[in-house]
Amino acid sequence: MSMYDELYINTNKLPITDEEKKILGDNVRWQTKDLENILTEVYITDEGELKINKFTYEIVPENERPYPNEKGIKGLMGSLKRTNEKLETINYHGLITFYNKDYNFIAKFTNGKLEKIEKI
Repeated sequence: MSMYDELYINTNKLPITDEEKKILGDNVRWQTKDLENILTEVYITDEGELKINKFTYEIVPENERPYPNEKGIKGLMGSLKRTNEKLETINYHGLITFYNKDYNFIAKFTNGKLEKIEKI
């Protein structure tokens, strides 16, 4: 299993039927492997901009972790937390494929702006 990023987009921007939009609902999490692949969140805004959640990791002291007295994998749970999170606009030029188990889409960006989305 490889790493990916989660992509969010307003369902109304997708080239699917109104019935499909109802079935999908809002705030659908899509996966993409076309960007940083660091398990972050990426957003295509209603204005057609691409934004990414940038952050750094900080090590959590052992006594603040969920299982501070455990050894091995269980003891490592909760050992990292995100800090300095901020959304940054990406001046992206190219294609981004995003998908879930039922749908695949490709978004075309030119000079940081969304040009079109196609169902593939």
